Amino acid sequence: MKKSILTIITIVALVMCGCEKTPDNPGGNNGSDDPSVAPSVDITPYLGKYLMSRHTELSIDVLGMFSFPLDKDLDVETVTVKRDPTVENGIIISNNDALYLRGIVDSAGLHLQNDTVTFVIDTTIVNTPVNFSVGVSMTHPTIQPPVNGVMEWTSIASGSASTTILGMPINAVITGDMRYKTILSY
Repeated sequence: MKKSILTIITIVALVMCGCEKTPDNPGGNNGSDDPSVAPSVDITPYLGKYLMSRHTELSIDVLGMFSFPLDKDLDVETVTVKRDPTVENGIIISNNDALYLRGIVDSAGLHLQNDTVTFVIDTTIVNTPVNFSVGVSMTHPTIQPPVNGVMEWTSIASGSASTTILGMPINAVITGDMRYKTILSY
C-alpha cells in the first residue's frame, strides 16, 4: 500500500511540474506563441513637446541653363508629437504653423508619411523680379527614438515649379534635403 501511495504522489508531482507553462518568447509577440502576432511597440519615447530647428538646402535648376541654391534656416518652433488615435502605434507631429506629419512606429523606428512643403521664391534674375511658390515633396527616412531628448533626421526633397516671366514659360527642377533636429524637449 505504501508503494502505491508513494507512486501516486510521485505521478501527481510530475504531472503538476509538467503542467507549469514557461514562456518561450518572453516580452515578444505580446506574450503569444503565435508568430503572426506582432511584438508590442512602445511609442512613448517619441511623444512630447520639442523645440525643433529645420534647415533646408535645395538646388533649383531653371531651364537646365542655370541653377541657384536655396539654403535657409526656417524658424525654430515648438513641435508637438502626440498619439494618433485613429491608427495603432500612430503618431502626429504638428506645430502652430503648417507642419503636420503622420507616422507609424514599429520595431525599426518611426516611419513618417511623405508630404509636400511649399516655399515662396522671391528673387531677382538678370534684373527681372521672380516671385513664385514651389511645391517640394519630402521623403522621410526611418527615425530612431530620441536620445537624451534629441531626435534628428534628414529628409530628401524633390519637386518642380513653373511660372511665366515676361511672357516666357519658365520651368524649374528642385532637389536637395531638409534637416530636422530637436534642440530641447519639454
